[in-house]
Amino acid sequence: MKVEDVMVRDIVTIEASATLLDAATRMRNANVGMLPVTANGEMRGVVTDRDLVVRGMAGRLDPSSTRVAECATPEPRCARPDWGVDDALEVMAQEQIGRLPVLDEDDHLVGIVTLGSLALRSRAEKEALEAAKAVSRRSAKGLTTPPKKRGTEPRRTRDTRRTLRRAS
Repeated sequence: MKVEDVMVRDIVTIEASATLLDAATRMRNANVGMLPVTANGEMRGVVTDRDLVVRGMAGRLDPSSTRVAECATPEPRCARPDWGVDDALEVMAQEQIGRLPVLDEDDHLVGIVTLGSLALRSRAEKEALEAAKAVSRRSAKGLTTPPKKRGTEPRRTRDTRRTLRRAS
């Protein structure tokens, strides 16, 4: 089974120039925990509910004036639609993340694959459970990045943090 078979296609995004309050409201209304961050129509990063709390609120940033770009994670790990679900699960486990944006061959955002979508829509229930356990081990550090499959890894922008800040 491939990522495109289980990914969520109804994507809710947020502009890098939006405020943290806008992001929190959008997450609540859409019932999601991660928003792809866009600038000039291109995905530049992601912001999660955890980013809002740890980087924003705990950092005493004003949610009504702080831009999403200041708390977003640049250059997130991404999946491709033609990846096998096992590839996505492996990346999630090794990177300890529960959501992966899915980019097509032109690096356009086409979906999001989550542990929930993998557990609900694929036959890889045992693997999804193992990945969820690995994601939950937030204290484990020093994880290595899985070997890249030539031609399947989405491009990463060179200086996404600067691009995000410029867009805000």
